Amino acid sequence: MEVRDMRRSDWHRILERDYVCRACETDGMREMESVLTIKEITAPLRVHNGAEQVTIVEKGYRWVQIAREGAFVWLTAMFDDAARLLQMYFDITAGNRFDAPDNPTFRDMYLDVVVTAAGKISVLDQDELDEALAKGNITPDEHDHAEAVCRGLCAWLEEHGTEVMARCERVLRDLEGRV
Repeated sequence: MEVRDMRRSDWHRILERDYVCRACETDGMREMESVLTIKEITAPLRVHNGAEQVTIVEKGYRWVQIAREGAFVWLTAMFDDAARLLQMYFDITAGNRFDAPDNPTFRDMYLDVVVTAAGKISVLDQDELDEALAKGNITPDEHDHAEAVCRGLCAWLEEHGTEVMARCERVLRDLEGRV
């Protein structure tokens, strides 16, 4: 399992970035919100999000990330250079950690959920999760937990996806001037 951080410091595609984060609390739970502005890259990145091809890394693009301490989901919302939401991407994690005050981390559990700007929900990388189990990289309990978190997230997004999009847009507006 790979460990990822909110600064996305492992991404060598991003040569220069601006990053700002803040702590907050939602429903009595500690969270971190951030905006990562992509300033210089080696090359753009286009991905298939379950519905279409979409560019998610380009100069001027911004990523809003929201993580709840101890939760098993990590949200990254990608915005283009005109602040239009491209997609929301949810990593299923083995738990979010806030050890570094301005750079939370998570262990990636392979399975992902994408919500397009139009609201279409897709599950990605089930094959990677299954392969990790077959290779012994995760336990059967971890596999089952990741699937259960994914199912719960998808059901929750059916009801609350629009609210999550609005929150991501609000975080972008609030933090954009602080970058």
